[in-house]
Amino acid sequence: MRSPRLVLMPGLDGTGMFFRPIIRSLVSGVSPYVITYPAEERFSLAEYARFVGGQLPEDDVVLVAESFSGLVALMLLHERPVNVRGVVFSAAFAEPLHHLFITISSSIAATPSMVLRMPASAMNFLLFGPYANKELKELLRETLVRLSPDILRHRAELIALGYPFLDERFDVPCLYLQASRDRLVPKHAAQWFAGHFTSFELARFEAPHCLLQTRPAECAEKIMEFAKKVSTA
Repeated sequence: MRSPRLVLMPGLDGTGMFFRPIIRSLVSGVSPYVITYPAEERFSLAEYARFVGGQLPEDDVVLVAESFSGLVALMLLHERPVNVRGVVFSAAFAEPLHHLFITISSSIAATPSMVLRMPASAMNFLLFGPYANKELKELLRETLVRLSPDILRHRAELIALGYPFLDERFDVPCLYLQASRDRLVPKHAAQWFAGHFTSFELARFEAPHCLLQTRPAECAEKIMEFAKKVSTA
């Protein structure tokens, strides 16, 4: 049996550009489908989920939901799509996050001049930690200049609300990728997923919030192991 198709769902930026490191690290022959959210649409979580659902390949899929998209993936699973064989959550959360994340997310002004003035040390500290390098800094800069401040603030508002059905339980297999040095998503965020998915796996990495970007080879290996497992279940 063929492995399910990987569908990558982006973080707060919504562009999918941050997936470049993990895509390079996937095994030869694996071509994931990358979701890109509309740049100017103030979607609700339900509308984001419908947008993703409308783009899913007809084949069986494994969702890879990064950070903000964890909320979208949960809302999509709420509709019980039959072709989703498993879901990978990377540095994701269901409950509303602490004030720091929301403040930072809603205050980023996505203009070239502001990005150039933004202290690199602050962004590197929160997103990349000791793994920051020239490529990641340039990727961050390239991504930020494409974003609408209004849309970032709107997505931050969705984060402040969290997932609306916190008592819900899911039968689809779940792999949670946790960053041990995550300064934005608390460690206990993984506990919610452990308690609400009947099949739950945890993989913990020595990494900052952007673990798919800073530990791409190790994450790619875990994702492919999980995809192979759910394809034979």
